[in-house]
Amino acid sequence: MMMVLIIAIAANLKVQPVQETIPQPIIRLFLHQSGQVIELEIEKYVAGVVAAEMPASFELEALKAQAVCARTYACKKILDRKPYPLNANLSDDINCCQAYVSWEGFQELHPARYEELKEKIQSAVSATRGELISYKDLPIDALYHSTCGGYTESAAAAWGSDIPYLQSVKCNYCSESDYYESTQVISLGMLQDKLTGNDSAHIEISQKSDSGRARELRVNDQLISAGSFRQLFNLPSTNWELKKESKELIINSRGYGHGVGLCQYGANGMAQQGKGYRQILSHYYKNIRLEKLNY
Repeated sequence: MMMVLIIAIAANLKVQPVQETIPQPIIRLFLHQSGQVIELEIEKYVAGVVAAEMPASFELEALKAQAVCARTYACKKILDRKPYPLNANLSDDINCCQAYVSWEGFQELHPARYEELKEKIQSAVSATRGELISYKDLPIDALYHSTCGGYTESAAAAWGSDIPYLQSVKCNYCSESDYYESTQVISLGMLQDKLTGNDSAHIEISQKSDSGRARELRVNDQLISAGSFRQLFNLPSTNWELKKESKELIINSRGYGHGVGLCQYGANGMAQQGKGYRQILSHYYKNIRLEKLNY
């Protein structure tokens, strides 16, 4: 089935004529800030995603796990024929795809350790070359996030779609993240201006998921989804404890991101405890297999 899959991928993309079992696909990547499209080999693209999406200071096994996630995520997008501007296969816009950074851009971010970190990322990508996460012989939607705060979220709780491999799992590994626990303060004036339009605001979490994240809030007589509230006030996650003081709403948050799939800081914590990337991936994605594309 993986042979069928790589042929399907190659049919959607240009291929580079190199001496391998199957030529490595070339992707067309839309750069949303410049509005341009670049072409590059898929493994070079994966390296640019790893460089952009995960701290290069992380353990090598965590970077390997991220590389497999990035490759899987990209292949699923391509096979699903997601539309992008200028007939591109993928985009670097995190609102619809994965982040990507060129080596030139990465060097600007890490001038002192550029060569060392570049070699580390390339090693992680090379060690996992062609590897994908599959469920029932198809690439999964390999979602990931920064920090889960103790439990990942299921796709069903986050978006209402029950996906067998995206279930809530306990994570004892991400406490080193700055976002494991954090506090945000919103003035009641801002809360009232954005939500009620009057001088009073009673707020409470009216519904939580099994992982402890808020699903819905009640503000006076108005219901608002936790996702909308998070976006409105730029909060790190939807895992909250709320405390209202005289002129402020204190929000104690856990985690950063949507919480679904692989927890990146958790992956690093597992790697620090000696777990390999395959163990990491099997912890965060349920009942999956690792397959290797033979390019």
